[in-house]
Order: sequence, then C-alpha cells, then structure tokens
Amino acid sequence: MPTIETIAHEAPLPAPACDAVPPEPPVAPLDDALHVLQADPGHSLADPGLAALAPAELDRLFLAARRQAERNHDGILLLLDLLQLAQRDAAAAPRELLPRVVRQIHRHVQDQHRWHALADNAAYYRDNRRVAERIAARLRAG
Repeated sequence: MPTIETIAHEAPLPAPACDAVPPEPPVAPLDDALHVLQADPGHSLADPGLAALAPAELDRLFLAARRQAERNHDGILLLLDLLQLAQRDAAAAPRELLPRVVRQIHRHVQDQHRWHALADNAAYYRDNRRVAERIAARLRAG
C-alpha cells in the first residue's frame, strides 16, 4: 500500500543570511490542500481522503499529479544546467547562488516524489474500488 508523505511549497526562495542551509519553509497552501485530500494526515493509510472520490476524479488527479511531477523533473534539470553554467564561470556566479540552487533542487525532488506518490495513490483507489469504498465508509463513520 502507498505511504503518506508531505510536499514542500513552491514559493520563491529568500536570500540566505549565511553559508548555512536555511531553515525549511512554512506550510504552504498546497500542503493544506493535500491534508484535506488525506482526510487525516496522521492516518496510517495513504491519502485516505482520495478513497471518497469517483473513479473519473481519481483518474484526473492521477494525470494531473503525473504532469506536475514531470514539471518538477524539468525544473530539476534546468537548475542542474544552471549549476553547470555557474561552475564554468565561478567568478561571475554570486556566492549565494549555490546554496539557493541546491535548496531549490531539494524542494523540486521532494515535490516530485510527493506528486508521484499522490498519482500512485489515486490510481490505487481508482483501480481497487472495494478497498476505496471500505476506507471511505470508515472515514465517514469515524
């Protein structure tokens, strides 16, 4: 069975105050939306709130989440290209560029992982309607 995970937000990065890795960003609206879909973020099931969705809605969510994961992948590749260019001309690259780019790559990787998990969970509930119906009934009763 898939697992529950969280996603980092995609807000612009603030300039770092020092060479240390900056703290994690606060919870974003996307996190809040995913917690609603999960129905109970502390639940041991993967995104149990998805179980209440109709198969067509789950299919749309699956496709949208996969597309978003692909966008994150594209963002990772662009940032890696930026790092490569900055490495070629280290004198022209601002000193704070590396930590900011690394943090943004990390965020894209986390987001990509979460979008893939959401897509997988949507497909699971779409393809296993009996399981989805049992979970949805338990959530309504609980």
